[in-house]
Amino acid sequence: MPEQNMSIAKRDQLFREKAASYTVCFNESCARRETCLRWILREYIPGDTLVSPCVNPRNAEVASGRCPLYRDSQPRRMPYGILSVYHDMPGRMERSIKNRLISQYSRKRYYEYHNGTRPLTPEVEQYVRQVIRANGWTEEPRFMGYVEGYVW
Repeated sequence: MPEQNMSIAKRDQLFREKAASYTVCFNESCARRETCLRWILREYIPGDTLVSPCVNPRNAEVASGRCPLYRDSQPRRMPYGILSVYHDMPGRMERSIKNRLISQYSRKRYYEYHNGTRPLTPEVEQYVRQVIRANGWTEEPRFMGYVEGYVW
């Protein structure tokens, strides 16, 4: 799991590692560029890199400022480990929730969330809460813990 408080040196190292294969942005006219992770990561692309995936600035949505690829550059507090969510639930409810999450995210990704090896993004956390409520569980889900990190 990523550390709770990331130092600037660790953040820079992480950004250098991600920039090598991450889709970055070079759109100078974007109003949201200063807070976009894709814009910031363009500075971390190694100088010897010849080709890098990037956002198409001529795309209509990107040019209008409603970029679907925008990523907030602020780290988020994200839960990890959904194993403890099931502790007090009846078995049938647990199976139903588990099956729905596997069908949404795949078995491999589900178990990464389940075991805590991958934190839940805000969207995934919201979906997990929605599925739990839809299956009749009214208690607040308990995750294994929380971590601060970037939503890639």
